[in-house]
Amino acid sequence: MRSSKTWVSIFILLVITLHAVPVLNPLLKKRTWPFLDWTMYSKSRPPGPIQAEKRRIIGVTSTGRKEPVTPFLVGLSPFVLRASYEQPMWRGDSSAARQLFMRLNLQREDPFVELRLESETYTVTDTGLTKQKNAVATYQAGPLPSR
Repeated sequence: MRSSKTWVSIFILLVITLHAVPVLNPLLKKRTWPFLDWTMYSKSRPPGPIQAEKRRIIGVTSTGRKEPVTPFLVGLSPFVLRASYEQPMWRGDSSAARQLFMRLNLQREDPFVELRLESETYTVTDTGLTKQKNAVATYQAGPLPSR
């Protein structure tokens, strides 16, 4: 028991001592993580308005009903839905839209016939918050299979 405590203590002291390496060697200071100088500023942005974009996919069924396409509806995590379908579709990848249509319409009585990619850009400035609606991108489903 005493031996394991000694080894843990030595390890902790070694880690603390390694914090001094970038201070002593200026070449390591700029390229060694986690010892970077001012890491919180490594990807800083110039002053000015802050912008954020809110995106969503809205599915339109054959009866005209609109329904948000959520991770729960697709059966995927939010990350996978965004990476596999949403981002490629925003870049104009129609094959991602076809795959999403197939996944969504697999067991549906009222299939989706259109996917609408909607977004707004929010801008925060010194004077307040503004909201700008962006252009809507749409993807149409191919011909529906006969039943």
